Amino acid sequence: MKTYVVGNLKGGVGKTTSVVNLAYSLSVLGQNILVVDADPQANTTPFFTKIGKGIHTIRDLYAEPAEIAKMIYRSRFKGIDIIKGSTLLKESDVLGEMTLSESLRLVSDDYDICIIDTRPAFEAITRSALYAADMLLTPVVLDRFCRDNLLLVEDELDELGIETLEWKIFANKVENKRSQRNTYIDMVQKHSWSFCDTCISRGAVVDNALEWYKPLLKHRSKSRVTLDYLELAKELLEVGTWRG
Repeated sequence: MKTYVVGNLKGGVGKTTSVVNLAYSLSVLGQNILVVDADPQANTTPFFTKIGKGIHTIRDLYAEPAEIAKMIYRSRFKGIDIIKGSTLLKESDVLGEMTLSESLRLVSDDYDICIIDTRPAFEAITRSALYAADMLLTPVVLDRFCRDNLLLVEDELDELGIETLEWKIFANKVENKRSQRNTYIDMVQKHSWSFCDTCISRGAVVDNALEWYKPLLKHRSKSRVTLDYLELAKELLEVGTWRG
């Protein structure tokens, strides 16, 4: 099982949207997916869970990591299971930063890919996700704050020192603006950050899909943004190192 953490220190960059659409796109591409909602806002969960389905959440997983099997629910979509988020989840619930990693290993033979949604802070919850991950996937919006934010993420990763963790960045909500092009060129040329080739376009279709709790492929399968996420999913399948 390959594990991706979708994370950034900045809000509003499309983390949850990316988790939902990458998970669904990867399932369409034949991958068996486990989604873990480790963001205390729990915004990913309603996209996948059936109403009234199950009582266990990510908070229960941190309390009983060996019981992960009973925390996993089948989602509304074929090929995607979920560990639900909890708005009651607190940093103090994470008693060990390797807890999530050790727990996910118990089900690693059951899935091709695990995708973990996180909060915009590198505290105990997010760190536990990173210790479980093969790759940190960071969506960025190409504005004047983007470079400074990525420098902060880089500092946090250096402090963690997880040698096996890859870091990939992708541009999200992209428009054909000179300022965005200049920001992108500046970051690519002046830093050693690894950007994905695929960029995700900005589109009103995203907000419409969010309102209906639908992945874009279920909402507008031919939209530019939908196709971008599908291309990004294909790119991710071709890169990275698999955890043994």
